Amino acid sequence: MPAMTDLLVFAPHPDDAEIGCGGTIHAQVRLGASVVVIDATRGELGSRGSTAERARESEAASRILGLSGRENLELPDGHLRGEDHQARGLVIDAIRRHRPLVVLCIGGHARHPDHLALHQLVTPAIKAAALHRLASPSGAAAHATARLWYYEAELPAAPSFLVPLSDQDWAVKHAAIACYSSQLHQPGISGPATTIASAGFLDAIDARGRYWGFAAGAAYAEAFGAHEMPRIRDLRTI
Repeated sequence: MPAMTDLLVFAPHPDDAEIGCGGTIHAQVRLGASVVVIDATRGELGSRGSTAERARESEAASRILGLSGRENLELPDGHLRGEDHQARGLVIDAIRRHRPLVVLCIGGHARHPDHLALHQLVTPAIKAAALHRLASPSGAAAHATARLWYYEAELPAAPSFLVPLSDQDWAVKHAAIACYSSQLHQPGISGPATTIASAGFLDAIDARGRYWGFAAGAAYAEAFGAHEMPRIRDLRTI
């Protein structure tokens, strides 16, 4: 039986996991959890940077976050489809191979079509991964115990719960995002205008983190949604 991964994170493009839940990833690694990120695409349609640059950037960010592993499904950037059964098979296979306790995926309150599509791919894949007679590419056995939560996309959403984060967690998130220099604002370097390349992008990420942190009684926090209710055994932990 393959070793179980504590946390499996699905992201549409290299950098989405860091932006959406990088602080939580570091906090869980700091607590001893194993975390693997699955990027759906190589970001080849990105307005800035090459696929080779983005691959090097994601490797650097992975080291900073302390990931146990990172994979890329090499699905077509800009052309993800929520009803693509072949792509869903790859998602199911990743879940079965890594056998996670928890799956994080980008939320569906989004504008980017790839963000919406990955949300639509992963959501039913959680249940499909548990179907014993449903084949997947690697032949990995069914996995039925993963719980699915959604990290915030580019549009804020009403969360089901918050993960409080320390200043250290947030600093590591910042360092991981900074690895994607090809995508971020660089004074004196021109390129196509994008949201992530705007001068105020990181300030907006910080503002959201501080807002949720105030609600969570912490320096920062990240917000997560769900289609099902969290299960709380010890009310003192709420």
